Amino acid sequence: MTEPALAFTFPRRPTPRRGLVAVLALLVLLIAAGRIRFALTEPLWFDETFTLAITGQETWAGFLRECWHDPGGPAYYLLARLWTGLFGAGDLAVRAPSLIAVAIAGALPMLIKVPGLSQPARIGWGLMTYAWWGVGFFLDARCYALLLAISTGQLIAFARLMQTPGLRRGLIWAGLAALAIVTHYYALFFGLAQGLIYLARWRLSAVRTWPAALAFAPAFAEIAWHAPQLKRFSALGKVWHPDLTAAGVVQVATFLVNPIGPLALAGAALVLILARLAGRRDDTELEVPPAAIWLTAGSGVLAFALVLAFALTGSGLSPRYLIPAAPALMLGLVLIAQAGPRPSLALGGLVFLWLGLQVSPALDGLGPRRPLPRYEFETASEFLMAKGVTDVAFLWDHEVTPIIPTDTIARVGGVFFQRAGRPVRVTPLVVTPDQDPNRLIPQAASGAKPGFIWLYNQDGHTAAHRFPPTLDKAPGWSCQRTAPGPAGVLACAKG
Repeated sequence: MTEPALAFTFPRRPTPRRGLVAVLALLVLLIAAGRIRFALTEPLWFDETFTLAITGQETWAGFLRECWHDPGGPAYYLLARLWTGLFGAGDLAVRAPSLIAVAIAGALPMLIKVPGLSQPARIGWGLMTYAWWGVGFFLDARCYALLLAISTGQLIAFARLMQTPGLRRGLIWAGLAALAIVTHYYALFFGLAQGLIYLARWRLSAVRTWPAALAFAPAFAEIAWHAPQLKRFSALGKVWHPDLTAAGVVQVATFLVNPIGPLALAGAALVLILARLAGRRDDTELEVPPAAIWLTAGSGVLAFALVLAFALTGSGLSPRYLIPAAPALMLGLVLIAQAGPRPSLALGGLVFLWLGLQVSPALDGLGPRRPLPRYEFETASEFLMAKGVTDVAFLWDHEVTPIIPTDTIARVGGVFFQRAGRPVRVTPLVVTPDQDPNRLIPQAASGAKPGFIWLYNQDGHTAAHRFPPTLDKAPGWSCQRTAPGPAGVLACAKG
């Protein structure tokens, strides 16, 4: 009787594809960890403080009043109010909706079939969208991450509408476009661009879906309600924002491709060129004529042009206002990669470039906490709390301060004291550029244990431009400066 042969099983060697997937997963997790750590440890910057002040109102009437005084749409504040009511108002809790929204923005292209895109292209687009948001400043408790998620969904809905016009698809697209508008009003230009392209492409078929436009009615009603205050902010556009120049247009365009800057744009061009030079085609058949999906991506370019034209009227422009264009521009890069002779190589190169650019910021976020030059006064508030201050004179030395009610400014100035259960009496100060805060602040700082917080910007049309802060050198004050430089915060306690 012969012995059975022994069977040897050798472990499988990992295939290159499995190795690449493992590296991708590691990069995604690294970015997520860096984001969470940054959101947990970094003080809230000034704009985030307004979110706390608006969402922390005791009554819904007070909440709506503060939404009206803010130049942004109310949709994000409503979400943030509901969220903080459930999970509290700590720094990480306040920023959590933004962390979740960015993940949703990246997941949408992977989960929803996009006509004209292969599955690898959808995965690549999703990962690029997820990585685009970066690690750091854009994790803030403001509307922009939510806007990115809504705009990504809107673009996917528009791609489906462009494939086959229909009332149901039209309602989904219009509903998302309207939601984007009440999140940030500049999203109106992206809905307009897509609507014009839809009408030009499908003409009578598009006109027959006109009832879908009724979805915009609530957004336009909200704009009409908010219009008087928006007009006041718009009048300050030239003061608040620098004039738009050719260099500024290039800066905004490169920001939209990737906030890292020109390096990302140059890297993307290099990846696409090398993939094209690499050789044979390994293409797959597109499911729809390419025109529809190319027009979808092109809507971002048209919207960009419309916003630039509007900005030239003096209304002002900040790169983050154009965030709804970012998914369309990244879709354009993905389409170029998919249409080339080596789609897998081009898509992989773009994805690894987008994720790789965030490795250094993620590692910084995971490293030891260090002081960062941020325009924030959470640190200043904690300093005054440690000094036992009972009364705070609060000066936000900014161009728009005169059109904001003083009780709103007082609530903003005391928001960190209120959150910590250490309420103080806040005296809001409003100064003109020809008034010296170094003289006015000590006069306003009174009470049992007085102190003050002065947020300044010496490069703006402000009092600090003419009268730089010097009170930290005055006798009788114990002071701390945050973000030393042209823009920063000076906090001092008496004694």
